[in-house]
Amino acid sequence: MLIGLGILNTFAAAPGSIEGMIYRTGLPQYEVIGWLEVMPQALLLSALLCFWVNRPGQKWLNWTLGISFFVVMVLPVLGLLARKG
Repeated sequence: MLIGLGILNTFAAAPGSIEGMIYRTGLPQYEVIGWLEVMPQALLLSALLCFWVNRPGQKWLNWTLGISFFVVMVLPVLGLLARKG
């Protein structure tokens, strides 16, 4: 579902999506190259979340996911505050 709805059938004609393959003028090989990065990320995220849901008592996993969420939320803010300009 994640790959089918979120990656292949996006709302825009983004590179790598089905609409992108129809409406963009580039070669299909170039459209599919982005899948080499996006598909493993989606599959690893799905596997990690399935593991987490099936084992709710794993405290180390709760802490690891909580800390990584915090880091992902804070880094863009720090990047905006630290930009030179």
